[in-house]
Amino acid sequence: MAAMGKALALFFITVVACGQAAESAGGTRETPTTSAILATTSTSVDSQPYKVQNCASPPATFSAMCEVYELVQEWHVDRPWPSSDLADVALRSLEEFTSIETEPRPRTLVCAVPHEDFIDFCARLAQMVHESGIAVGPAVDAAVTAMTDLGLDRFSYYVPPDQTGSFRANGLVGGVGLLLDATDAIGSKCVMITAICPLQIVFVLDGNPGAEAGLQAGDFVVEIDGEPVDGQGFTATATAMAGDETGSVEIVVDREGGKRLTFTIERSELIIPTVSVELPLSDVGYLRIPDFRGNIPGLVEKALISLSEFKPGTIVIDLRDNPGGFIDVSVDVASEFISGGLILDSFAPDEHLEYTAAKGGLATRERLIVLVNQGTASAAEILAGALRDRRDAVMVGTNTFGKDAVQIIFRLRNGGEFHVAVARWATPNGLTAGNGGLTPDRELELTTDMSIEEVVQAALDAAS
Repeated sequence: MAAMGKALALFFITVVACGQAAESAGGTRETPTTSAILATTSTSVDSQPYKVQNCASPPATFSAMCEVYELVQEWHVDRPWPSSDLADVALRSLEEFTSIETEPRPRTLVCAVPHEDFIDFCARLAQMVHESGIAVGPAVDAAVTAMTDLGLDRFSYYVPPDQTGSFRANGLVGGVGLLLDATDAIGSKCVMITAICPLQIVFVLDGNPGAEAGLQAGDFVVEIDGEPVDGQGFTATATAMAGDETGSVEIVVDREGGKRLTFTIERSELIIPTVSVELPLSDVGYLRIPDFRGNIPGLVEKALISLSEFKPGTIVIDLRDNPGGFIDVSVDVASEFISGGLILDSFAPDEHLEYTAAKGGLATRERLIVLVNQGTASAAEILAGALRDRRDAVMVGTNTFGKDAVQIIFRLRNGGEFHVAVARWATPNGLTAGNGGLTPDRELELTTDMSIEEVVQAALDAAS
């Protein structure tokens, strides 16, 4: 695993943005600072004086715009992004921005912009400040949200300070325990929720508020707290659902059969299930991996040690509704089943990394069957793809979620977060999960009311 030390600096770490460096398993790396772009200029619109300056020392209200822009240009997998595209999206967001929050007009509005293409944004903001006294901070936050939601890929997004904690690193919505998706008819991911790109619950995490209230995988979310989701951004809708993980939220869904149902859910901190292992048949082991948090490799090792006593010829690895997690964790788990060699490739504009398995795994000879569904995402897809490519594991179930993006989470100076896709990954055989997910070798619907014995038997029958 020679590439591991270097790679950990890029995958699912937390960094303090702009000018500071945060330690990770791969050491430290400075994040970019905003360079001077414009000289300070002063003008006015509708008797509202305003100044345009560069991002060297931005006022607090503009710090997120400056930081996010620089992070996009430094880190995004599809960099460089045309500044005019991002500026146009930010400007359009102002035209659609509404808020009951107002504040006294500043004597002079100071705008800090990352590129001269954003000067029109500042002029329009000054006009709106003059006309209605809109609060500058929320308006700029809305523009940054639009820049990332509409201007970038589905897996890059900005979370304002009051909404941090809404998303877990593995994509789960905090407070309720759901994994959401919005795709069009051909399976392309959407950042805006529309009639042709509805918001669907991919899976419901057992033992959490969404499951206890009765929400189900396959439900389409149509309203949150009385507000229709149609026309809203994916990230904004998910964060509204999560809130600060306290209080209640009302969710209206459309369910198969034409039913429209309303659920009032009391939010709480997520309860994450743990690894489970059983011997449902004399020669078949069953291993369920719920996610890829940091403690999962040790739990998988203990589970395999307990199975080894019975010497099963086949192991069924259940990755259904596994939202993923950390890349290095998935590689460590894969190393229990693959003795050396490639696990995945990751690709960024200036870097290609190969992740390899460590030798000495506990289950490198058994026949493998891997169970997947639409809730199998990210690091779980990495493991499923590697086991199929390297161990001839039979993948059974339905198409996976389709997350081929590798993310970094940047903590911003204003207290918000920027989740940015920095690379894409592929299986050892070069397959990507980005186009509708991984397709199983055997299509099989496995329902939540089936016992482990029934699941394993159905998997064996399908894989035979």
